Amino acid sequence: MDVTPRLRLLLIEDSEDDAALVVRALVRGGYDVTSERVDTPATLRAALNRQAWDIAIADYTMPGFSGTVALQMLRERDADLPFIFVSGTIGEDSAVAAMKVGAHDYIMKGNLKRLVPAVERELRDASVRRERRRAEQRIAYLAYHDALTDLPNRSLLHDRLEQAARAANRDSKPLALLVMDLDGFKEINDTLGHHAGDRVLQQVASRVRGTLREADTVARLGGDEFAILLPSTDIDGAILAAQKVLQEIERPLLIDQRPLAVRASVGVACFPEHGASAETLLQKADVAMYLAKSDRQGIAVYAPDRDRHTHRRLTLIAELRQALDARQFVLEYQPIVHLRTGVVVGVEALVRWNHPQHGRLLPGDFIELAEQTGLINPLTMIVLDTALNEWAGVDTLTPLTVSVNLSPRNLQDPELPQHVGDFLKAHGAAPSALALEITENILLTDPARSMDCLQRLHAMGVRLVIDDFGTGYSSLSYLRRLPVNELKIDRSFIADLSSGRDDVIVRSTIELAHNLGLTVVGEGVESAAMHDQLMALGCDTAQGRYFAEPAPAAQTRGWIVRQGALGLL
Repeated sequence: MDVTPRLRLLLIEDSEDDAALVVRALVRGGYDVTSERVDTPATLRAALNRQAWDIAIADYTMPGFSGTVALQMLRERDADLPFIFVSGTIGEDSAVAAMKVGAHDYIMKGNLKRLVPAVERELRDASVRRERRRAEQRIAYLAYHDALTDLPNRSLLHDRLEQAARAANRDSKPLALLVMDLDGFKEINDTLGHHAGDRVLQQVASRVRGTLREADTVARLGGDEFAILLPSTDIDGAILAAQKVLQEIERPLLIDQRPLAVRASVGVACFPEHGASAETLLQKADVAMYLAKSDRQGIAVYAPDRDRHTHRRLTLIAELRQALDARQFVLEYQPIVHLRTGVVVGVEALVRWNHPQHGRLLPGDFIELAEQTGLINPLTMIVLDTALNEWAGVDTLTPLTVSVNLSPRNLQDPELPQHVGDFLKAHGAAPSALALEITENILLTDPARSMDCLQRLHAMGVRLVIDDFGTGYSSLSYLRRLPVNELKIDRSFIADLSSGRDDVIVRSTIELAHNLGLTVVGEGVESAAMHDQLMALGCDTAQGRYFAEPAPAAQTRGWIVRQGALGLL
């Protein structure tokens, strides 16, 4: 059964008869119209205060109240509300001027047959504008917040910590920073799955937030690590707060109807005793957290005599240099699958460090250090060489693209395009067989040099991909500046699809990326439901554990062959 669409119409019109003609035309056009007529600034303001409206239709010229003034008043309240002039006096020049100041259309009162199509079009366009604005707002929000827990992220924490440190120094007040890490979280992920791990993080975030004062900040630093900023709090107060947090966390969590015990370790650093800057306090609290974890005592206050951070860092740098020479870095690959056809169209190279003492280390354990020391450039060369060596010329049902992640520091190297060209030539690979993944904030450091490097790579025919889109500081319009072919939607958005929280931003990102001529990849697909939702939203390709875990090249090639043999490609 067709449902008559409801329309909340705000009429800015001094003539009751003309207003009735407009309403009658819309009712005949199939709308269930609820309308209010206003003809002064005061009554317009009251109507806007009283309720939301779907569309505004205004006369252009009224005694003592012009349509353009009404439009300005309305735009101050709602930038997206459709606004149409219906007038018997408007001329062509006035109509053009009205459109320039924000009207969406103008219609002569003697030609109301244009009204219903115009209203339908403007309602549709307004819906698109609002959805796009919500998507942009969500992206801006997630630049400073963690998508999984809604807590401030590391960037926002750093800003607040810097402000709090300056205020504490100015007012001669104490300040405490706690860094907390969950004990045994990897085992929860491995035994119960990432879905359960995410639920644990969400419940822990909620409990910690509930124990704090309004002025305090709890942030998620990444993984299972959190930070708590306590203004006007000394060491004794920080220890008391840490005890309350641990007591709250250690109450059993209910995950999928199953009680689960979680424990944590907390490190404490205070101003002015342990440092005066945000970076120093964060580093000292992190050191204290590791002391608490190694001593199994729950809480530890930073102790200078037990700080092995400097020695540990120097040791790791030396080991990283040795690892480059000893070729201790290996690659695993995760397939990228076309959603509609099921065909594997590419693989992403993921670097691992086979450390002689610590075993297999993931990028989170060494990439930041490699970037800080400049060792990221030789490491990237190893990854490029290995990836092309293991995949160039591999016989598959369809040509595969191998993707390699680049660091912002890589783009500061003017010789990068030449190195890439040399590797492609050495392995007999076409430029289109290689994709280079960059983050959306790649231009924040030396934008001229970075853009020059990207343009040279693009001119070679190498595919360029924006990785983890939505987690940085950009908007979709920013993409127009970059010579890229593809966009990867960050896994945090994909994880929230099932809750319906981020379906608007995912759909808008896909549509607008397609409008820019980009293909779209969904990252972190872990279930059939995620797969089906992405396909319904028009996403082109996807990757994640739903398809295959990251694995060495030979194992990944075997998986691709088996998928083809089973007719699943």
